[in-house]
Amino acid sequence: MAGSAKPAPAVLHSVIEIHSRGIVAITSQADYLKQKLEWMERRIDALEKIEARLREMKELAVYARDNDIGSAEAQELNERLLAIQEEAAALDRMSRVFRLDCQ
Repeated sequence: MAGSAKPAPAVLHSVIEIHSRGIVAITSQADYLKQKLEWMERRIDALEKIEARLREMKELAVYARDNDIGSAEAQELNERLLAIQEEAAALDRMSRVFRLDCQ
């Protein structure tokens, strides 16, 4: 069969995973990709939650801008905005990095 190309051999790479207890596991490329996909799904979920928090912050800011609010209500809104901001930041911190890529 002149001119026909041979398929490339399947190559399995290994990834070393270090667990919090010091246990080391060798994971196949398929396992690595499965874990990466699961992480991506969690990251997308976290980003959707972050987006919802940002929309809520915008609604509070628009409410404060469009209404004559007193200092007590302004303080309450500021506290709520800071709490929502921290929630969004925590969601980002917890989901930002895929742990196997950091080893």
